[in-house]
Amino acid sequence: MVGNTRGITGRWRTWVIGVAFVVLVGFYADRVSALDLGPLSGIAPPEGVTGLSLEGSERSLSGRLDVGAGMNVDATIERRSANLRLGRGFSLAGQPAYVYGEIPFIDYDLSGQAASQFDLDGGRGVGDAALALAVWPLADRVRGRFVGVAGYLIAPTGEYDAGRTLGANLNPGSNRYAGIFQMGLHQRLPAGFEWSLAADVMVFGDNDDYIGDRVTVGPGGLTPARPATLEVKPYSSYQTALAWRAHPAVTLAASYYLDRGGAARINGGDWSASVNRDRYGFWGLVALNRRTQLNISVKRVASDRSALSLDSAVQIRLVRFF
Repeated sequence: MVGNTRGITGRWRTWVIGVAFVVLVGFYADRVSALDLGPLSGIAPPEGVTGLSLEGSERSLSGRLDVGAGMNVDATIERRSANLRLGRGFSLAGQPAYVYGEIPFIDYDLSGQAASQFDLDGGRGVGDAALALAVWPLADRVRGRFVGVAGYLIAPTGEYDAGRTLGANLNPGSNRYAGIFQMGLHQRLPAGFEWSLAADVMVFGDNDDYIGDRVTVGPGGLTPARPATLEVKPYSSYQTALAWRAHPAVTLAASYYLDRGGAARINGGDWSASVNRDRYGFWGLVALNRRTQLNISVKRVASDRSALSLDSAVQIRLVRFF
């Protein structure tokens, strides 16, 4: 076995890179979410491994918010978060499985006309908790071929104030339940390459305390309407990644994502335009020692026809295995 500072071989390599569907749950827009897998997340982990991780991320969106009364205002939204996750690998009906729970801390910052004209500000605090379970019906470690399915539940445990939902939800919490079903394929290729493909669909419960794009005109000027019910249609994401193990302890990867759907309406009104966004990303995965891994990713938009365009997204994640 190679020492801690020079890389990983054999069983320890599996321990470090075998993070069961290690996801980066990123809330890009106020009404819908995108769930991104890491380039090696489709590899089933060993039974009995425990993973503890801390992730820091920053995302920037810009565009025009529809606040109602025929008004669209410029806005730039900065979202910073720190996510704590604890997971465990085990066997379910004889197949590899992994379960984890995650708690985020989120800080929003709003600038532009939306902040100055309507005196809006972003929320800060604990976000919605997530629980995930992944199972691999096919896990062929000899050929490096894995097929997995995963389910996610996001519960409305985060801090929430309807006053921060004019034009966009700037709360750490979403005040609704959401669920995700995901399927993925991972295949080892010659010359140290790895390829993965995944698709998921996300469904949403209703948020019955949401203002959105409705303002009223009175003697005092424009004021938000009373909160109503927000409905969101299912949202789909498709992603693929090609990774290259440049060294037993270093993996480089590129990924591509398609985000579709998620049209919304308030109080039974007209449906908004769906999200239609193409993204790409670059990854670096480094094994600091046989039990510790550092993941870094940078993502940009190739095409975005959404009301709020994703300008950039950066994530840094430290994982420790026990």
